[in-house]
Parts: sequence; C-alpha cells; structure tokens
Amino acid sequence: MNGSNTFLLTPLGRFLFVPAWLVFFLAFSGSVSAQKSRTQLEKEKRQNQRKIAATERILKETAQEREASLGQLSALNQQILSRSEQINVINREIQLLDREMRELAQIVYAMENDVIKLQQEYSSMIYAASKANSNYNRLVFLFSSDTFYQFVMRLKYLQQYAEIRKLQVQQIQRMKTVLGDQRVRMEFKKQEKNLLLQSQMTENSNLLALKSQKSEVVEKLTSRERELTQELQDSREAVARVDKLITDLVEAERRAEAEAGTSRSSAGANASFSGSKSKLHWPVKSGFISGKFGEQPHPVLKGIKVDNPGINIQTNKGEEVRAVYDGEIWTVAVIPGFQKLVAVRHGDYTTVYVKLGKVYVKEGDKVKANQAIGEVFTEKDGTTEIQFQIWRNSEKLNPESWLLDK
Repeated sequence: MNGSNTFLLTPLGRFLFVPAWLVFFLAFSGSVSAQKSRTQLEKEKRQNQRKIAATERILKETAQEREASLGQLSALNQQILSRSEQINVINREIQLLDREMRELAQIVYAMENDVIKLQQEYSSMIYAASKANSNYNRLVFLFSSDTFYQFVMRLKYLQQYAEIRKLQVQQIQRMKTVLGDQRVRMEFKKQEKNLLLQSQMTENSNLLALKSQKSEVVEKLTSRERELTQELQDSREAVARVDKLITDLVEAERRAEAEAGTSRSSAGANASFSGSKSKLHWPVKSGFISGKFGEQPHPVLKGIKVDNPGINIQTNKGEEVRAVYDGEIWTVAVIPGFQKLVAVRHGDYTTVYVKLGKVYVKEGDKVKANQAIGEVFTEKDGTTEIQFQIWRNSEKLNPESWLLDK
C-alpha cells in the first residue's frame, strides 16, 4: 500500500485507544464516600450547636448572680467541652476538604492533558484528511483495491473515518464541559474552606474567652474553700437520707411481700423496663450532665472525691421534670438539703427524681412516660439542677447508660 494510504489509516488506530471512560470516572469517583463523611460531620456539627445553645442559656442564668458558683463552673466546663468538640469537627471538615481539593486538582490536571491529547489527535486527523481530500485521491484509494472485498472495506473505512471525525469533535466538547464543571467545583470548595477557616477562628476565640472565664470562677471558688467543704458535707448528708429512704422502702416492701406470700412486681414489668436500657428519654427536655455517676473528683477542692448515687443534670430555670417510663408513684418526700423527691416504681426498678421545687403527683398515682411530675428547684446562686437515680431493688445503677444519647 502507498505512503498516503498508510498515513490515512494511522489516526484512526490512535483514536481507538483514547480512554473515553476516564471522563465518567474522574467526574464521579470518590464522591459517594466523601458525601457520607461530609453528612456525618454536618450531623455532629448540628448536635454541637444545639448543645452550645442550650448550655449558653444555662450559663447566663448562673452568671446573673454576682457570686461564682459550682453551677456556673459546670456550665463553663460543658461550654468548653462543646466548643472543643465543634473545633474538632471543623478541623476534620477542613482536612476532608483539603483531600477533596487535592483529588480535584489531580482530576483537572489529568483532564487538561486529555483535552490536549484529543485536540492533537484531531489535528492529525484533519491533516491526514486534507492530504486525501480530493476526489481523485479517494478514487485512487478505492480503485487500487486488489479485490472487490477490499474495495468494499476501503469504502466503509472512508465512511467510518468521516463519522469518527465528528465523534472526536463531540468528545472534545464533552471533555471541555466536564473540565469546566470540575473547575467550578474547585472554586466552590475554596470558598467553602475559607468559610470554615473563619468559623474555626471564631470558635477558637470563644474557647479562649471561656477558659479565661473559667479560671476566674475557679479562683473565686477556691477562696471559699471552707464554704464549699460545708456544702459538700451537707450534700453527703442529703444523699445518705435519700439512700435510707429508698432502702427502707425496699425492705418494707420485701417484708410485706413475705408476710402476704405475694409479690407486687411482675416479670413482665421488670423485663419491659430492663429492655429500655439506653432508650429512656431524659427527665428534663434541655440540659447537660453536670455530675456523673459514682466516685468523681470534686471540681474545686483538691484531693476530695464525691460519690454520686445518680447523675446530676443542669437545666433551665422552671424546667419541668418528666417520668422516664410508665410506673406508679412510690413516694413523695422532702429531703433536707435536696428539696423535694419523687420516686417512681417500675417493678423491681425505681427511678428517683431529687431537687424538685414543685411536685404535681402524689403517692399511688399512675404515671406515663414523659408525663410531667414536677419542676426543678433553682438555687439562690441561679443553678437549676436535678439529681436522677435508677435503682434495682437496693442496687444503684448508672442512669447515664439508660438514657438516650443527646
């Protein structure tokens, strides 16, 4: 075959090796997993924002009083924790964006090279076509065939070659369109990163201010060591009164059951409550855990431990207390140092709500889950805090593991 014919066949062979699938792959690879990560981070950010807003309201209530308080310190600690978690989420978002931008830069670079390669191939095709553009050359190409079959195949080749030139133009245009989209995405991500960096600076500034405020509160509280020691002693005595009240109720119930030969609790009720672990609603709609279950270090007094029979939940002034599960009011009592108490029985389980200012129920009442049973008491220092306990007979359980995650 002559040289012109050989040259004419070359561009078609090169065109067949263009990786057309690369356009789709580059445009969509990694987007699903990245979107899942972004969705999770946005969810965490919204949760932190709700926590920050709720704690800010509580902090304002405690800060209205001139004198520093443990409630104010608890609210500050929670704010610092929530702000720190928010900064961590923002940092992870920035890291994710950086990774996406690096991948996107690689995509743009690869696509730019692909467009250049396609344009070069198209130029070669145009050049080859121009050399064989005359009808004479085409006729020579066709009629120099050795057989009729070869003639037909060369005719088909010329027809396909013209079609391929059109497809090559379309492919170049598609690549340029997708490349433009990728550049727009890159610009959008740059703007998104700038917003995140601004948010990060704001949160860091807020965090520094909160830590400074905390240092001032701790300093004021430390100067009142004798007063805090007395408050701790009063609290321990109040806890002992609650313990005695519940254990006395349990023992009295056991004696009554033994004398009657019957049991007031049922296996069904016990199984039902037991199956609600980590599913119970909080006893207050808004708030945070200001004191964890068990032995914990005192927030101010060094070397002093506090043994908490339940969890403390700091909340808003006037917040209603709600039963966490269906049950029967076992007792309503006044506990010196802890205000009013309501105990709700659920078979062998008992939920105890302490530090109530108002009570809406009486002994023997049947209550439903989420039913209001009272209102949290607010201390003179502005602290509104409920102590929530869960017992199984005379055993204290960790309430935090029974409540829904917030």
